[in-house]
Amino acid sequence: MEGAGGTKLSHHHHDSRPAAAPPDGDVCSSLLCSLLNKSALLYLSINVIVSAYHSRGTPSTLTFILFSYFDLLSLFFCLRRFERLGPGSSPEKKARMKAAIWLLATALNLAFAWRVSETVPWQLAAAAWALAGCVAVGGFYGFFLYKEHA
Repeated sequence: MEGAGGTKLSHHHHDSRPAAAPPDGDVCSSLLCSLLNKSALLYLSINVIVSAYHSRGTPSTLTFILFSYFDLLSLFFCLRRFERLGPGSSPEKKARMKAAIWLLATALNLAFAWRVSETVPWQLAAAAWALAGCVAVGGFYGFFLYKEHA
């Protein structure tokens, strides 16, 4: 199957093999990726500061902005730690990291559903909550219950 730009898309959902290190001179050298990550984090942080300043008179909006920001930072931190777990890491540690990632992602998803539900008719709010619930349940299944057959 081909995606946008003629790129090949895999039919496999998850590959448990560790990613190979990029060769020297690759487009995404670790310095470049680090710079891009730090730039994105700076951009996000500046936007949060500006949005929080403009929302200081609306506690629910300010709470949403700050919760989303710190939840997203925590999610990125946990994802990075999970990606760095080596093959020798204990299954308990991997399971704890997966649980933290699922909880943070689910909390962020539910926060977005809550925020959307405040601004749309009840029918759309119900759909947003139903979708958020499906994503939470599907994520739980994918993270903890699904076992890939070799």
